[in-house]
Amino acid sequence: MEPTNDAGRAGPPTDVQAVQEAHAAQLAQVEPTPAAPVVSTAPTAAGMARGALTALYEIRIHTVFVLVAASLGLGLCAVQIETGWVVGLFAVVWGVTVIAMIALAARMLEERSGKGRHRRVTQS
Repeated sequence: MEPTNDAGRAGPPTDVQAVQEAHAAQLAQVEPTPAAPVVSTAPTAAGMARGALTALYEIRIHTVFVLVAASLGLGLCAVQIETGWVVGLFAVVWGVTVIAMIALAARMLEERSGKGRHRRVTQS
């Protein structure tokens, strides 16, 4: 029968303290690496603008549909209630909706394919 070590595996018995000392000796021989320069991961204004433009370009048609429905509902309520803050909220939501509709239309026009003046001509 083969001798087993402390972990129950076949092989010579191991001394935990000897292994820890050997590991500490190996770590002591390793030269420390120079510290890496500190790089800020805080978002910059350019990064935030780029992220906003990317999100605006990738807007889904369902999101635009919900924005149109919300702005119409707010508009109808604002006319009946006649309070300034509801009209202001409607104006903000309607502005966001118009921007979203323009971005969606631009993306749809860019991604459309089909016959057109500038289509690629292939040799037959």
